[in-house]
Amino acid sequence: MPLTPYYEHKGISIYHGDCREVLPQSRGVDAVVTSPPYGEMRSYKDSFAAAEWLDVIAGLFPVLNDGGVLVWNVADQTIDGSETGTSFRQALEMKRVGFKLHDTMIYLKEGVQFPDTNRYFNAFEYMFVASKGAPKTFNPIADRPNKWAGGTIHGTDRQADGRLTPTKGAAVGRLIKPLGWRYNYWLIHNRPDVVEHPAVMPLQLATDHIQTWTLPGDTVLDPFAGSGTALLAAKNLGRKAIGIEIEEKYCEIAAQRLGQEVLEFA
Repeated sequence: MPLTPYYEHKGISIYHGDCREVLPQSRGVDAVVTSPPYGEMRSYKDSFAAAEWLDVIAGLFPVLNDGGVLVWNVADQTIDGSETGTSFRQALEMKRVGFKLHDTMIYLKEGVQFPDTNRYFNAFEYMFVASKGAPKTFNPIADRPNKWAGGTIHGTDRQADGRLTPTKGAAVGRLIKPLGWRYNYWLIHNRPDVVEHPAVMPLQLATDHIQTWTLPGDTVLDPFAGSGTALLAAKNLGRKAIGIEIEEKYCEIAAQRLGQEVLEFA
């Protein structure tokens, strides 16, 4: 029986329910951009145990089109002095169900929490990028100032026997542009703009990934939609989007945000 959306307008839909029950009715998605609950680091009405995220990751694979990408933003909880390592298990589960682990990216935060007395400041989270086959779309963001702008591309390659040989390829000798592709660590402003949700995904994080891995008109899915940040980013970029959220109060917040016709960039 088809599900009835909680909210639906101009290609954006929100479903109120458990994503494990909604995903089997979903197909034709070009990218998943999501940030699942990080263990018990935040207080939610419904828990999210290891067996559940295993089911979600397995359920996402058939939903994605060939060449589709899964962006999974996650961090580890520290329990009894040890990080849980859940993030690594999730990444390995992606590979087990058929995804390629395309890139392990880092989300650097501008603001950090005070650390324990025996560890450094925790200033990053993982952004695992998994793909169903080779990614069909890659629109690299080129906003990194090049230190050697105006010079020419050159370099050396380390061989198996340890020797260094001049780099070969079509790019060698070309002029270095003022701005180059980003590295795979992104410094992102992480001040939440929705105080009613305990762990809001930064709008810039969602926006930059959707811009990188999709094209206008593509469909983006967030199975843990929360306050609707990924959906809003998709709307702003001219993509269609599907959100699934288990808590109705967050569905309401997301619907209100998506009802606004203005961009929410700070």
